[in-house]
Amino acid sequence: MKLKLSFLVSIFSFLLYAQSAPSYYSGVDFTQTGNGLKSQLATLITTTHTQTISYSAGLASLFKTSDADPENPANILLMYGSQSSGTHQRSRPYSGQWNREHVYAKSKGTPNLGTSGPGADGHHLRPADNTLNSTRGSLLFDDGAGAAAYKTSRGGWYPGDEWKGDVARILMYMYVRYDARCLPLNITMNPNTYSADFPDILLKWNIEDPVSDFERQRNNVVFGIQHNRNPFIDNPYLATLIWKGPAAQNTWPDTFSGGTSSDTEAPSVPVNLAVTGTTSSTISLAWNASTDNIAVTGYDIYVNGVYKSTVSTNSGTVTGLAASTTYSFYVVARDAAGNKSANSTAVDGTTDADQGNGGGTGTGTTCGTEDFEKIPSTGGTPPASSYGDRTWSNNGIVWTATNTRTDTQIYIDGTSNKAICIRKGSVKSSVISGGIGSLSVKTYLPFADSAGNYTLKINGVVKGQIPYSKTAKNQIIENINVEGNVVIELIDESTSNRVSFDNLSWTCYEKLAADDVAVSNRKITVYPNPVKGHEFFISGIDKNETVKVYSVNGQLLQTISNVNNNEKVNMTKLPKGVYFITTKTQSAKIIVD
Repeated sequence: MKLKLSFLVSIFSFLLYAQSAPSYYSGVDFTQTGNGLKSQLATLITTTHTQTISYSAGLASLFKTSDADPENPANILLMYGSQSSGTHQRSRPYSGQWNREHVYAKSKGTPNLGTSGPGADGHHLRPADNTLNSTRGSLLFDDGAGAAAYKTSRGGWYPGDEWKGDVARILMYMYVRYDARCLPLNITMNPNTYSADFPDILLKWNIEDPVSDFERQRNNVVFGIQHNRNPFIDNPYLATLIWKGPAAQNTWPDTFSGGTSSDTEAPSVPVNLAVTGTTSSTISLAWNASTDNIAVTGYDIYVNGVYKSTVSTNSGTVTGLAASTTYSFYVVARDAAGNKSANSTAVDGTTDADQGNGGGTGTGTTCGTEDFEKIPSTGGTPPASSYGDRTWSNNGIVWTATNTRTDTQIYIDGTSNKAICIRKGSVKSSVISGGIGSLSVKTYLPFADSAGNYTLKINGVVKGQIPYSKTAKNQIIENINVEGNVVIELIDESTSNRVSFDNLSWTCYEKLAADDVAVSNRKITVYPNPVKGHEFFISGIDKNETVKVYSVNGQLLQTISNVNNNEKVNMTKLPKGVYFITTKTQSAKIIVD
């Protein structure tokens, strides 16, 4: 059997590297697209699926060959693995501990996939670490970044950079082969903007993580037993033809035109990484944009050698840091094909000292923070997963929350950073000295509720609305400007939406002197507006102001320091559209033409 499989692997590897569709697909009309092409591929991979594999002995035997580590054939590669040992081990002896992972979770099938048919399809199941398989459970697939698999802030599952393309093409196969029993929208998180029946995330992963030699090996070995193939491993561009979206790689250019050729060129290394701003819990970074033969799609930020976040522009802010602490940062550029640059030169940054609850000057220095790490979340009454009233103390402030849960399912930034989730309730501080100038808090909807707003009250007076949605985001309320003792309260008494909060911070406020009041009463003016040539003049500001440029969804795109009144401001090249600029006390809308 091994000799026969090796022979088949060699033959089909040769065929798949050809420039036209192999004979297996000779009956498919590739002038078709959309559901017409999907239907033809479904007929092909169903009628040629003439041999089934048993769940226990059959899959165990299959994995020994199909999932053999090319660099160590005595080992098998484990789905979601990324490390040399431990739970996230990537390559493990076949005789070691592992079990069978249903990439399309059994319970999400309509009906349950079980352990036969789709629940034992060799193109579907993969060996995985027992614990990692259990951690994933039946979580829906969600986007993320980094080598390691993990539960996302939205409560989904990111399979890791190496495996997300595999997942995408497995789920494409399952939908075409088993139709309504394996609907892709039932196993992934929104949105689905390109096709009514197919999620964007899988089309994205199909491009970002191209087909590997290991996937080709699996496809060939499974074909040798089941006699059907996964078409999306043979040619990822078939997904584009069926469900639209960005063009994937076309491995059969002699059969039909379109798609992209294989992209193996990595972006250039980001240079001139620098710290552009600090608070007691955040450090802002900026760097020169990388270049790529096609396009740079994002930058991964690493803190002390560990992946932290991904941003789409050449700047970002790292949150959740400890006060008076030095951190090391580097950045990696990535493109749509999953190619990554080498690490940028590292730069060190030190957070500001914690200001505690002392007085301030209204200049934006962080006055206090609440990270919810000391909130009772395990044991006791009520349990962490139940909504109830909770009281805790941190940094000399007593906090009271009503109708609140604290279990890991509602966390925003991974499973090690606590958060709270409030349902028709509030979180309220004791009396805090030093006043309040502005407030920042991260919000997120962990469940299927609609977007809305929480009310911010200071000393019982409404001072602003805090938006929340399914996108985790830092929300900032500026110009609160209440001096003296304050009580902070976030409250919603009108809806039952379940809203998570984390990383609450505020600046101190002290009444401004007469000259400063005159400055703050000025109205800033931007001209010309619309902005042409990515430069404009700004008036109505003080000396050495910091001007920040934001997208309409609140993402910080650029920080320009030391700007003076009636001075020209040069921005990084931005696409045409609407943006917001902010100064210390004001904001204005600009249009880039």
